[in-house]
Order: sequence, then C-alpha cells, then structure tokens
Amino acid sequence: MTVARQLLCTSLLFLTGLTTAQTLTGRVTDEATGEALPYASIYVQQTGTGATTNIEGRYELKLRGGSNTIVFQYLGYQTQVVNVESSRGSLDVQLRTEALDLDQVEVLSGAEDLSYSVIRRAIAKADYHRNQVDRYTADVYLKGKGKVDKIPKLYQKLVPKEERKEVTEMIGKSFTSETTSRISYTRPNTFTEEVVSKYVVGEENFSVSGYIFSSFYQPEVASVVSPLSPKSFAYYKFEHEGVFLDQGKLINKIRVIPRSRGEDVFEGYVYIVQDDWALHSLDLRTYGMGFTIDIKVNYNEVADRIWMPTTTTIEGSGGIIGIKISASYIASTSNYDIELNPDLGGYVEVIDEKTQPEAAATTRRENQVAGYEETLESGGELTRKELMKLMRNYEKEEQEATDKPEVVGNYTFKDDSVKTIRDSAAWEAVRPIPLTQEEIVGYRYQDSIARVERLDSIAEARGEKPPSESKPGKKPLPPALRFDVSPDLQFNPVEGYAVGAKFTKNLRRTVVEDTSSHKVKFGELSLRTRYGFAWKRGSWELDYRNWTNKQGAGKYYISGGRYLRQFDASPAIDPILNSFTALLWGDSYVRLYERAYGTAGYSKRFSDAFKLGGSVTYEDRRAVRNTTDHRWGGEDDFAYAPNQPFNEERGAVNRVENAALLEVQAAWRPGLKYLIRNGRKRMIENSAPTLGFRVQTGLPSLAESVSDFTLLEASYRHRFEAGRKGAVNLLIRGGAFVSNTYVDFPDFKHFATSEIILTRLDPIGSYRLLPYYRNSTGEEYVEVYAHYQFRKLLLTNIWQLHLMGLKEDLFVNYLYTPTSEHYTEVGYSLDNLLRVLRLEFVTSFRDGKYDDFGVRLSFTTTFGGGDDVDDEF
Repeated sequence: MTVARQLLCTSLLFLTGLTTAQTLTGRVTDEATGEALPYASIYVQQTGTGATTNIEGRYELKLRGGSNTIVFQYLGYQTQVVNVESSRGSLDVQLRTEALDLDQVEVLSGAEDLSYSVIRRAIAKADYHRNQVDRYTADVYLKGKGKVDKIPKLYQKLVPKEERKEVTEMIGKSFTSETTSRISYTRPNTFTEEVVSKYVVGEENFSVSGYIFSSFYQPEVASVVSPLSPKSFAYYKFEHEGVFLDQGKLINKIRVIPRSRGEDVFEGYVYIVQDDWALHSLDLRTYGMGFTIDIKVNYNEVADRIWMPTTTTIEGSGGIIGIKISASYIASTSNYDIELNPDLGGYVEVIDEKTQPEAAATTRRENQVAGYEETLESGGELTRKELMKLMRNYEKEEQEATDKPEVVGNYTFKDDSVKTIRDSAAWEAVRPIPLTQEEIVGYRYQDSIARVERLDSIAEARGEKPPSESKPGKKPLPPALRFDVSPDLQFNPVEGYAVGAKFTKNLRRTVVEDTSSHKVKFGELSLRTRYGFAWKRGSWELDYRNWTNKQGAGKYYISGGRYLRQFDASPAIDPILNSFTALLWGDSYVRLYERAYGTAGYSKRFSDAFKLGGSVTYEDRRAVRNTTDHRWGGEDDFAYAPNQPFNEERGAVNRVENAALLEVQAAWRPGLKYLIRNGRKRMIENSAPTLGFRVQTGLPSLAESVSDFTLLEASYRHRFEAGRKGAVNLLIRGGAFVSNTYVDFPDFKHFATSEIILTRLDPIGSYRLLPYYRNSTGEEYVEVYAHYQFRKLLLTNIWQLHLMGLKEDLFVNYLYTPTSEHYTEVGYSLDNLLRVLRLEFVTSFRDGKYDDFGVRLSFTTTFGGGDDVDDEF
C-alpha cells in the first residue's frame, strides 16, 4: 500500500481552514439519475475555503458573512457556480454530464491528433508552473480508511506460532485516520507539514511526510512517469476527446494511453486548460506491487492563472502473495496563501513549432533581435524549445546559487501526539467531509476498541496485566538480562553434525553533553559458540562493536577466538544449503581451516560521500581434515572429497600458514544528491556511482607470520536508467598483487559463485557456474558484472504476468585471471516470481568456447538496490 499512499500524496495540498460562520449543507447529485456524486469538490472563491462530498454526496461548508460564490466540480460533469447568502442553511445541487464540443477546437495542419500539440505545450510549461509560486501556505484535511481483506491459510501457518493469533486477527480489521495539517512551501524545494490535529483508530502503518509534496508537473510521481514528463511521448500515446467550457475557460480532455502497460505508467485522462496549458483535473490509474491505484485530482484557479489542487481522492486494492488489502483516501486543500515569483510575472504564450511553424519562425526571429531573457518576467511569445531552455537555465542558476546545490529536497514534518483529538464535537467543527451514518456507527465501535487498547498500553507500561487479557502474562526479564539468541545447526564433513548459537547483547546508552544536546552510544557484544560431534571439538569467538549517532563519528570493533572459517571469508558457500547437499547427495562444497585470531578495525564517514576504514589482523592458522563420511543413505564405501580446495595456481591446498594482515579501504560517491527530512540528510540511492579502493598487505616476521604481499584493488558500481526500456546495473572491479613473495591461500582473491542450484548470493557481484576456488588468484584479476533489467522483454509482454510484478533480466559476467581463460557467463533471469523468487538460466564460456550450462534459483532482490557506501566495507 505504500505506492497507493505515495500516489495520493502526489497532489496532496489540501484542507479547509474553517472560520466561525454559518454552515451550508446539502447534497450533490447527477441531474439525470439523481445518484449521489461522492467526493465532489466544493470551493468558495472569496475565501479559498472548500469542502468535499462524502460517499452519499452530502457536504457541509462554512460560509463567511454576506454573499459567497461557490464552485461545485465533479470530473465528467459541468461545473456549477452558485451565489449564496450566508443566511441560507441548505442547498442541493444537481450537476449535468459534461457535453464535449469538438467544434470549438482550433484546426491544425496535418493529420496529427490535436492532443499532441496540447501535451507538447503543457510539457513545455510544466517547469514554469512549478516555479510560478515563490511560497505558499495551505490548510490540509486528510481522511483515510482501509483493511486487510484476506490472508491465505498457508501464510498464517508459516508465521511463528506466537505471532499466528495476531496475524489471524488482522483479517477484516480496519483502520481509520483523520488529520488536519498546515503546509508551507518555499521555492525551490523546502516543504514543511505541521499536524494540527489527528484521529487514528487501528494500525494504519503509512507515512505521508515524504510524499505529499510531489507534483504532476514533475517528471515522475512516486516512480511513475507523469504524462507531463519531458520523456512522456516515449511512454504514452494521447487522444483528444473534445473540449468544454468551465467558468469561461476552455478545457481539453486528453486520453492518456500507455504505449506499453506497466507499473511505471498511468492510464486515464488529463484535463488541460487552453492557453494556460495548466492542469485542470485528472483521472488516472496505475499499478504497483500487485495493487490497482486510482487517483482523481481537481485543481482550482486560486489566483490569476495559478491552478492548485483542491481535492484529491485515491482508491487502492490488491495484494501480494495472496494477501489482499483495500484502502481509500480523500484530501481537501483550502486557504491557500500565495506569494508569486516576480521572475515569472508575465503571461507567456507558447508556440508549438510542429503545428505552428510559421508563427514559430517569426517568434524566433523576433526573439533573436530583441532577446527573450526578459520574456519570463514581462510576458510575450516563446516557442516550446525556447521556454524549456529558459526554464532549465533558470533552475540551474538558482540551484547553483544555493549553499547546498546537492540537496534536491528539504522536508520537515512536525507531529505532536498530544494533539490527537477524539472528541466528536471538536472534529465536527473542522471536518470538511461529513460522516455517513455507517461511519458514525463505525467510529463509536472503533472508539470502544481504541479505549481498551489504550488501557492495555497503560497497564503494560506499568508492568501490570492488560485488562483485555484473561490469562496472567509473563513478567519480562530486566533489560540487563535480555539478549538475542541465533541458533546454529549445520553439517559438514569436518565437524559432522555441529550445534551452536550466537548470543548478542545490545549495549545502548544516552550521554547528555550539555543542557541542549545529547548523543546515543551504541554497542554490541556477541559470543558465538559451536561444537562438532564428529570432530569432538568446540569453537568460539567474541566480538565487540561500538559507534554513536553523532555525525562524523567513527565506528570500531575488536574480535577474536578460535573458530573454523571458509577459505573465502564471504563466505563462499551457504552452510545451511551445503548441509542439505552433503546429507542428501554427498556433495559437500565447504572447505574449512581453523584459525586462532585477533582483529581490530576502525571506520569513519567523513561525509555521506566518503568513508575510510582499516583493520589489522593476526591469524594462527591450522589445516583440518574430514572426520566423517556420514550421509543420509547411499553406498557403504562412500567418502567425501578431501577438505582441500583445488586451485589452478596452487593445485590441491593442504596446508596454511600464519598471517599478519593490514588492510585499508575507502569508498567515494562523487556527485551524490540528497533529500533533507526533518533536518537530517538522506542520500538518494543511485544518484551517484560508488568508487571503491582497497589495499591489503601481509606483514612478514610479525610474530610467526609468513605472509608477504601487497594487494591493490579498485572498483566502480552504478545503477542507472537506460531510457524507457529498462535499467542497467554495472560493477567493474580489478586488482593486482603488486608484490607476492608469499600469499597464503586464504589471502588469495576469491570470487563469489555457486555450484548449488539454490543460492543466496547477490546477483550483482557473483558468478553462477564458476567452480569454487578453481580460478582464485594471487596475481592480477578483472571482474565485470553487467545486468540489464527490461521493462518488458518476452513473458513480461503478457499483461497478467507483468501485473504480478514479473521482471526479466539479461546479464553478462566476465572474469580474467591468469588461469580463467577469459571466463564469461551469459544469462537470462525471471525475477520477482510470485514476488519472492528469482530463476536464472546461465551458459558459460572459456576463450569463447562453450563450457557449461546451469539453472539457479534464489530469493528475489531489488534490482540495483544498494550503491550504499557501507556496502563496500
């Protein structure tokens, strides 16, 4: 439902700042049928206040003293303007279906549909409209309700037993929320929302603070391409269905048709004001994560040629893996207080070069002589291209002039829970949408439930038994005795059956630095133990980490113990998957050595774009052998392969040496962009590539270390859109042992891969068919991982599959080492199967000749997610 809430809030600039005055009530209906028109927009021109009808078509509207001009609007119906005295108590309004008129449309040369000329000019003016207002404030009313309609029985049985009752009770349980807020905006990108009052029953679990300031004049709305995006024509076709008059303005009705249906496009209608080329209203549908989302927005002319949204409705329904959810939201905006941008004070007439070539040529000649730099301020004629170029330069200069040009949005959300209002009379005074009779009954019932939940919360805070529970609850352990336990059960030929656990204690405390500030210190202490029954030995390791929430503060860790480790510390093979392949089929891929070690490390983020870290480690290494040939079934003379990795450079590795290691790593993201939310900067993922650097050195003669080498490594990773066709994820990494007097095999460069059909590796940065350890190297190497995720390719052209979230990828992975023979993988994958699985078909080549074919199955991943600096070390 996150996408549904995002889409509602794209146009969310709303409410009714109601004054104490007379109340006008009534009902808005269809003139022909008498049917109620739900969520009709009602707007008072003199005050800028407004209201919206409820599902029954009823409304309540506060009026100022004297005469009021009231505008009644509903998509697909003729707008009705009525003058009403404040003394009038009721007014029922019947709206007539809009009659589209094709005769008033200007005749254009050529066979092109008129809609394209309208949309071209609206796109050209989109940036202009976004910058027309320097700052504004508005009052917002938002009402939402929804529920979980279905949870599959299988899913209910899969959840932990202690959570099963809670999951079952969610079915049919609804939430209701009402919020009044004050919104302020300062150009170009500073927004503030302050909650005035709220009413919440049930668990809504939605947050709008990050999304309510989007606009359909922006290129994208909640990751969906806007019909007014500069790249709109690559995604949409348009049809002109006629015009109609609304308060003296000619309105174009344009049908929006996706060239290829999908989750990143809309379908429906946009209504464009003639000559202003501004949005009048819209009625659109999109799809996301298995949900169907319908959005309707009404705009009003709150000042001369300034059109702002006043009513927004969103309805969403759908689900994922069988869980069905439905929700609806309605938002009303009023009391706009606007300060115009003096730089855009003139009326700009847009000339379409394609349909008005002669006028465009004349305009260009005149502007070349007279100059057009002052046209934005004083008004005049501009071609589409001239206007778009002027606005691009205007926005670029303004952004560069700010002290933080890398910040693309600054959002502040203020919510004081003390302002929660549950008093019915108080809400009647501020609610612009009257409750239906069903909602009145429902609110009473939900209030009774909420009252019980509040009493339970109070009791739990006191350590008492909640009143709603008939059985006494267990008294929780004191915080000092609480820790997390992660069990560890596996099998491998070295240990046999191994049983262990990881015990983790979170250490957090708040340090008051002065009367106005404090910092939180975080710490984590963990102990991991394991015992191998065939090996008849135990292992242990202790780890401590410490960091704070202070900006720019460092993070350090220290750990040590005696424990078994894979030669590739990534680790190369998932221990649980290996346990099953060993016991079922006798194929154990894990190769282990024992180390008694100590390590300490420190890292610091000097900025969001640059991080530096290092570590020093000493390992007393020992080779270990298999102690069991146990498996489930099979031949009596069965034996596992020796615990010796085979490598083209070293052969069978049957010994390891002590090592002292020093490592330094850095990660840099040049050009990183940010959003600011509540004063905290948040990186915009994929806004910049990640450059990684690593140096590792073996220190000979330190204690009993024999390692003597220096490794230099660099990497580049980035995800970027490739037009409308898809997205590219690229990782290039290369390095060399510039000195390699002695490189022990655990210190070789190893490459992530999977010989098991089931894998949990990151698809970006791992091979699929490369044999474990075979091409690990102590020399030079180059890795390339290039993945392309198509918007649509083969199966994704089937709408039902596309709607289910299916993705198709093509990928090429390449590896160069002195022994790899230019190893290359070419693959095709079906991602997001059933929303959780990824199926891959892969072929490998060496020196251009066929090598192998395989199928891999894994859990789905967010393609390209994670260019985070922390991913580098």
